[in-house]
Formats: sequence, structure tokens, C-alpha cells
Amino acid sequence: MSRSIDVIFYDGVVSKPHHAQLSAQSETEVVLRYGERLEHQKRYSYNDMTLIGALGKLNPIIELNDDARIEFQGELPEWFNLGTKNVHHSIWKLERSPSLIIFSVIFVIAFVIGLVKWGVPTASHYVAFQLPENSMKKLGDEAEEYVLNNWTAPSTLAKGQKDLITQQYLTTIAEGKPAKLVFREGSHLGANAVALPNNTIIVTDELIAMAHSDQEILGVLAHEQGHLIQRHSLQQGLTSLGLSVLYIAMTGDSSDLFTSLPMAMVGANYSRKFESEADMYALKLMDRKGIEVSHFANFLQRLSDETEAAEKSDGKDKANKADQKSAASTPSAQNETDEKHSSLEIFEALSSHPATAERIQMVRDFEKQQKK
Repeated sequence: MSRSIDVIFYDGVVSKPHHAQLSAQSETEVVLRYGERLEHQKRYSYNDMTLIGALGKLNPIIELNDDARIEFQGELPEWFNLGTKNVHHSIWKLERSPSLIIFSVIFVIAFVIGLVKWGVPTASHYVAFQLPENSMKKLGDEAEEYVLNNWTAPSTLAKGQKDLITQQYLTTIAEGKPAKLVFREGSHLGANAVALPNNTIIVTDELIAMAHSDQEILGVLAHEQGHLIQRHSLQQGLTSLGLSVLYIAMTGDSSDLFTSLPMAMVGANYSRKFESEADMYALKLMDRKGIEVSHFANFLQRLSDETEAAEKSDGKDKANKADQKSAASTPSAQNETDEKHSSLEIFEALSSHPATAERIQMVRDFEKQQKK
């Protein structure tokens, strides 16, 4: 078996490569001959070498302690006695294996799906219930300030009406440490209620106007209190933040991370699981307090009907504007618009919110169970 091999040698002095021959001298040393007639000679110990293993079509390289470099033109010879050779060679062979590449792709996809579906939410749940009270208050205060300054306006409800709702909440719904009720004009929120980690529930004037009875309002407040007790807004915010970090780790794009945790807590939609948990909490609480749960179902139905009507009206307005724009747009621009509409429809189809019909049916089923 030949104990020498042709290599390319860089002497660390000039950038010009030299044709060279590498030969085994002993178990611990090699001899390198280079030059036009291999007239120059150097000895190197394996201890003076750092192996950069082959990667794909790139051949292995040896970095030497005098800034010189040896580039191999194929696999490392068997007689080359560098300790890390076998490890790097095995990795190189694995990298060129089609079956391993396919397995790796499947494994990474499965790992990411598992991390998104179970890993990040589980970690968020644990962290949310480990945070001390002062941290909860600080995060909630920041989120509340954001909602008050950006999404809502001062309430126009009469003081007497606000006091009455607050009193009914305190005497009927509140459990443990009562939440602070804040009444605001909806503006961007519309008919809505928001539960924040600082034990605050923000209720919009539009939601109060939509309710046909005090019991419906109490049902909504019970639902939001369920979110508070189970720290859903904090969990959802932490999950959003965790997914942002995962996205950055995969793509290197950190532009979306500038959204703060308080904003994430306010802006993130609750998952199906969180909404269902809050609904069930509200139903059990209303049942214990002697409030018919049908009031909650009636409010959900009304909210669904009005939201659907508003979406249809908004959809017609957008369609009219789109028709006007498409008349003057190029075919490529029209295709881009169609793709955006299609993407939006897909996103809406994958929404994590439980369908209102399902929520209403859950209330009806609960009501039937209680009457048995």
C-alpha cells in the first residue's frame, strides 16, 4: 500500500498553492515535500494539525500551526493517523447519504411541528404560572396602557350604569381577588372585552350596548374572569414570543421580535383550548350563581350575527374597491392581488378560534346536562 499522496500545499507566506506530496514518516509524524521538483521538505506532527472535515463536495483540509495549510484532493488516506479522522470521515459519508438526508428532513419537520404544537405552549404554561405577582402586574400595566392609548377611547357610558355593572360583578361573579373593571369606547376593539394579567378586564361600550340583559354582561365577565384565573393572555403572549424566537432561529430575521410581550398579550388571539376553558369556567360559575347559561348563548349568537353582517358589508365595500382598482391594474398585479386574497382565506380557515356555533352548542349541551 502506498504511504504517500499528492496534495495541495499553502506555505502560509504567499497565497500561491504548491503541488506537494505527503508521506508517512512514523506513527506521529508526516513528511511534506513541495516545489517544482519536490525539493523543499517539512515535517509535521499530528499534534500540530487541525482537521477541517469534508463537507459535501469540499475535500478535507489540514490547518497547521505555522499558518500553512494542506488540501487533500479526495478522502484521507488510511495511513493518515490523525485521531479525529474517522469521526470527520463518518460525518462526511453520512452527509452524502440520500436516505439520511430524507430522514433528517422528516425529523426536523416533525421536531418543529412538535415544538410549535406542544413544546412552546407547555413551556409558556409553566412560565406563566411561575411568574411572581409583581411581574404579572408590570406586564399587565404595560398592556393596559397600550390598549387605552392605541385601541380605545374614553367611555361615554353614564357613571351610574358603570357603577351598577361593577357592583353586580363584585357581588355575583367575582371570585378570589376581584378584577378591576375598566370601561372604554371600543374604537379599534369594537364590541369586545379584554382580560389582562394585572387582574384587569377592559369592557367596551359597544359590548354593553349589544347586551340585552345584565345576565348577558355577567356571562361575558365570567368568561373573561376565566381567562384571568387561568392566565390565558400571559400564556398566549409567551407562546407568541416563543414562536417568534423559533422563527428567528430558523430564518435569522429578527424584524418581528420588536413586538413587546405586552403587545403580544393584547394582540394574540386565544387558542381554541383557551376559549373553551374560559367558556366552561363561565358556565359552571353562572350555574352556581343561579344565572341561566342561555343568556351567554344568546349573547354569543347575537355577537356572531352582527359580526357576520359587518363582515359581509365590509367584504362588499372591499370588493367594489378591488373592482375599481383591477380595471386599471396590470395582469401581474391582478394575479398578486388574487394570491393575497387566497392566502387570507387560507389563514382565516386555519383560525384557532372555536367556531361560534360550536361554542353556542357547548352552552346548550351544558344547559341540558344541568336540567337532567
